[in-house]
Amino acid sequence: MRTNLLIIVFGLLAGFDALGQSIFKPHTNKFHYEEIKFEDLIKRYFEKELTPLSSLEGIYSVSCVIVKKGKNLFGQEFERAIQRKDNYARVAIIKDRATSSRDYIEVSLSYREADKYPVMGEFNGLSEGRGLIYNHFEPDGTTLSFSMKNESEVMDGEYSIMEGARTITYKLSYLKIYPKSSSFNVSFD
Repeated sequence: MRTNLLIIVFGLLAGFDALGQSIFKPHTNKFHYEEIKFEDLIKRYFEKELTPLSSLEGIYSVSCVIVKKGKNLFGQEFERAIQRKDNYARVAIIKDRATSSRDYIEVSLSYREADKYPVMGEFNGLSEGRGLIYNHFEPDGTTLSFSMKNESEVMDGEYSIMEGARTITYKLSYLKIYPKSSSFNVSFD
């Protein structure tokens, strides 16, 4: 009887210990995205001026290729794709408020919580024409700045970093899936 009682007591203590660890353990996967709710998203849309959509606004499918360049042991240059993600995200790019310091925001449409839309990045136009600077926000709070080229239905951008004698280049491609310019009269701001 005493052994059974000890087993039950130790079992309960072990259960409470496991429960306490899961409740009081600090959450380390905290994301640092600015988030907007659906109502805020709609308010941003209705606060827009009554002008036609710019050619940048719309829904996009995003793909990424990571390329490593460098020299091998024999001094020959090499280039290889170390990762490829095709159509890994769906995002909406919308014009931000007139009072904002950024021209456009990128909002994730494939976030894990249905009622929240994290702002994954921001776009600012260059005065020369179809060039853009895209600041992508990582979950840990860091920002990557891409140089973007805006064509009719596709935007391409690159970000490169040096790791020793090697160059790592992130290449993003945004394919516009809605609205298509053939079905909607758009102009570029």
